[in-house]
Formats: sequence, structure tokens, C-alpha cells
Amino acid sequence: MELLQLQYFKTIAECQHITKAANKLMISQPSLSNTLSRIEAELGVQLFDRQGRNIVLNQYGKIVLEHAHNILRELDNIRTEIDAMQQRQEKVITIASTDSMYLREWLPSFIRANPDLTIRHTVSTIEKIETDLLNGVIDFGISSAVSDNPSFEHYTLWEDEYVVITPHPNDLPAEPVRNFADFAKMPFVALPALDYQSRSIDIMSNAVDITPNIIFEGERELLERVMLPLHASIVALRSTIKEDSDMALASKFCDVTQLSNPEAHITVTLSWDSRRTQTAAAQRLLDYVYTNDVNAWRLTTPDEVWEGRRQHQESDAE
Repeated sequence: MELLQLQYFKTIAECQHITKAANKLMISQPSLSNTLSRIEAELGVQLFDRQGRNIVLNQYGKIVLEHAHNILRELDNIRTEIDAMQQRQEKVITIASTDSMYLREWLPSFIRANPDLTIRHTVSTIEKIETDLLNGVIDFGISSAVSDNPSFEHYTLWEDEYVVITPHPNDLPAEPVRNFADFAKMPFVALPALDYQSRSIDIMSNAVDITPNIIFEGERELLERVMLPLHASIVALRSTIKEDSDMALASKFCDVTQLSNPEAHITVTLSWDSRRTQTAAAQRLLDYVYTNDVNAWRLTTPDEVWEGRRQHQESDAE
């Protein structure tokens, strides 16, 4: 028995008249009579008794009507839940990145401009980001490795570079640019091995044929606090010195060295699967990125970080 047949049967039971039910359903009376005959033939019993010009449910018909109400009610519940889920999904944007630092200033600004939306962010590997984009698990991926998959489109968020931050004093004369091989004997602190920063250390080490002397691995917050006591170097994006207050403080007691061999420039991109139709929320993010030219946004300098902190402390004191 089909759902449409149940709806027709329910209408006949409510009207107690074939012609009136047909008019309500806007179908022909013979067509509705044939539908009722097919239902009764399938069940093997009559469902209505005639009373003059009207028809009324018999004991079998009452059983069918009770179940028809339940089935149609559940169908309405299914539609309601699906509609609610779609509405929630239209207000949610899912983003995965290889580093939370890649979110920078533009995403908080987008959130402030779109308070009705929800951003769900996870830190993931490059490989999983590509898989999740292809499977529609996430709307956007952010990383410094541009996939050559033809299904993806990319927007350059900004360009950055890795630098070596070395505490004072050290055995190397201060120079703005160095070969990474110069740091062969220097101790390093690093993020866990699966993190892209640690991969970058390995890539740069392999390029100049050295083995990095990593003496401590831990989360980002720990690295910035142990590098000075351990008198160890760290490889970091230049932008983190400007954006992270702990790193900005550490850099005041360190040499910051650009690398010439290998060059450690990276391009951070926002990627999405062009084959999929973007949700309204995801399209709003794309429109915002293109309209506001987020790759041209100026980063906060270390002096501005400290000035902002000083002003905040003064306002608290008042």
C-alpha cells in the first residue's frame, strides 16, 4: 500500500462520501473509487458499509484508519525534522585547517559581521582535509599545500614564511638571512611530529642534509614558554611573531632569521570543492573573502600588541 493511497483513504473516511472526497482531493470520482477498490482488494476485506447515500467505516476500516493516522503523522514528523536540520545546516559553515593560526583576523571579523552563522572548525591533516572536501564533510579547507585535484578551487588568503627564532646569547653571529644548515648543532623545540610545522623542519633539514636536534616536542603554548629556559630555537611563521603575544615577547630576547636555503615561503589558501553547490552560509563566506580582499589585511605588530595590552591593563585599573 502506498502513502498516497493512505491519504486518499483517510480523506474518504473523513468525508464519508466518495464524490465529496474526490472533490476535496481534486481528482475524479471514478479514480478515487478505483483506489479504494485496490486497497480493499489488497487487504481482502471491505472497509466501509453503506448507509443511504453515505459510507461509514466498519471495524476493519477503523483499524486501517488508526494506522493510517499514525503513519501519516510520522511522515509529517520526518518532514519537520529534515526541514529543521536543513535550516540548521544552512546556518553552519564547516572549516578544517592544518593550523589554527591560519584563521587569523579575517575569520573573527567575518563572524562579527554574520552573527547569525555558526563556524565549526577542526585542525586536521592535509590528506584528511582533501578527503573531507571531496566527500562533502566540510565546506572549506585551509592549508599551505595547494592540492592539484581539478575539482578544487582555491583563494590565496596570504603568503608567509618560516623563520628561525634563536634565543640570546647563541654561537651564531646575528644575521638577517642564513642557510638552515647553520643551525645543525642548535637545539630545537617543535610541535608534535604530525603537525605541519614539524614536517617543515624535516623538509628544510632534508634539503640541506642535516638532522635537526629536537630536544622537546609539545603543544604550541608550551613551546613558547620553554624555548627561553631551554635556550632552544624554534621554527615559526613570521606572522605568529606579530599575532601571538607570547611569541612576540620571546622574540624580543631572540634573533629572528630568514632562511635563504631552502627558501621557506608558504602560500596559505582557502580551498573548496567546485563540483558541489555551496550552502547559502558557505557562499556568504566566499563573498566576504572576495569582497574584503582578506589577503591584503595588515597584521598586528609586536609593539601594537604590547601597547594594546598596556591600555587594557590601564582601563582595568581605572
